[in-house]
Amino acid sequence: MDIMDLASSGIAKITSAFGRRVQRTVLTETIDRNPPVTLTGDAWRIGFGRAKIMPPLSSDKTYYIAGHGSGHVMEGVLTDVYTRAVWVDCGGDGIVWISADIVGLTNTEVEIIRKRIRASRMLKGVADVHVSCTHSHSGVDTVGYWGKPNAVSIPSDGKDPEYMELLYAQCVSAAEAAFLDRRPGALYAGTAPITDLLLSKRKFSDRHEVLSRLRFVPADGTPETWMINVGAHPNSLGGDNRMLSGEYPYYLSERVYAKTGARVHFGVGPIGGMDAERLTPDDPRRCIKEQGEAFADAAIGITEETELEPRLRFLRRPFYLPVDNAVLLLLAMRGTMSFHAYPCKTSATGVMMKTEMTYLSFGGKKILFLPGENFVPTVYGGYLSAAESPTGVGPEINPEPLASIAGDPDLTVYGVTNDMTGYVIPPNDFVLHPTQPYLNTTRDRFDDNHYHETNSMGPQSQKIIADAFRAVAEDFGE
Repeated sequence: MDIMDLASSGIAKITSAFGRRVQRTVLTETIDRNPPVTLTGDAWRIGFGRAKIMPPLSSDKTYYIAGHGSGHVMEGVLTDVYTRAVWVDCGGDGIVWISADIVGLTNTEVEIIRKRIRASRMLKGVADVHVSCTHSHSGVDTVGYWGKPNAVSIPSDGKDPEYMELLYAQCVSAAEAAFLDRRPGALYAGTAPITDLLLSKRKFSDRHEVLSRLRFVPADGTPETWMINVGAHPNSLGGDNRMLSGEYPYYLSERVYAKTGARVHFGVGPIGGMDAERLTPDDPRRCIKEQGEAFADAAIGITEETELEPRLRFLRRPFYLPVDNAVLLLLAMRGTMSFHAYPCKTSATGVMMKTEMTYLSFGGKKILFLPGENFVPTVYGGYLSAAESPTGVGPEINPEPLASIAGDPDLTVYGVTNDMTGYVIPPNDFVLHPTQPYLNTTRDRFDDNHYHETNSMGPQSQKIIADAFRAVAEDFGE
């Protein structure tokens, strides 16, 4: 047994003891099957707001870059980073939808943003608040586990309290600006193929090479607002990067604005195992610019659209997710990231977490907000056969894909929304290191690497999400 085997064994013992203590508590928080909310009117009314979330560079503070290895200290700025907001209603109450140039937030921090937006004296009729993250791997650590490793916590909490306060305040500012900017108009849905613009190191029969766009056209001729969705990690600057950047979403937004005058609200789709194609792999800075411009041009080129009736329906519901990943649980126990443990009889650690999903219909266009980073097959299907899968097991053990549950192959998913809960991987594609589960990566029978499992809550995640969505879809009623 080597030192990593010993470390893995030690982590399992520590988290199991914690789980046993949690097991002695009583689960008192029940989840009710709440009904959907429907907002209708004569016209869509949408507004856009934006606020910078730049750290104060004049200070001597240390900020950690999130998304690759821990302890990476930010050394400068490549692009500005923002939080963007849209206000959406049909003439009355409405929703606030935030999109921030950050790697993610736990639901704890999302709830702080929700409370502050609802407390704003400027915002009236807030029916709900949602926070999507662009998942930039070159933003400031807002989750916690990209801090500097030390003897007490490996790694330490990389969040800076003052920066988090800045983020919260700017989310409120962007939401207020969006509310003041709201005006009536028409909303259109369209898609564009993005063939050859996505990259995966996993075996996917279908990478869902589709860009989705909601385009709001104000009746008064003022600038349009576009809500764009792409299923690719913004991580092409790589692990050697120490510069703050919004990566390709920044350049996507800038190009759309320069060419059309439209303001862009961006979110990622099912990004588990999915990256943007490295168009110039030897020049990462040029690469992210070219990626953003290519996605922008795809969005600008959409010609076939469907006008959506002014009817917004949504259902947000919490659910419990078993935590099998002892390493992530240990980080949570040490305070590296925000987490509340609940007793669980089905997880390897005896612990589960509480998260949420939201199902929406924009005039019949179905959108699903999901926590974490879902693999494409978990949403759209295309599972590996027994001969292709690393486990040698066929797709029969995998849950029904979410688009199938929705009865809509064009379902648009926004990941890393309202919580960051790790990768969601089909069970027949889920492989752990035999002696160092979740602590170290492993290679399968085809010699393919299985990194993503180390940042997953566990092999139960897809089934739990599918079951929760099935109940949500049934109650949604469309």
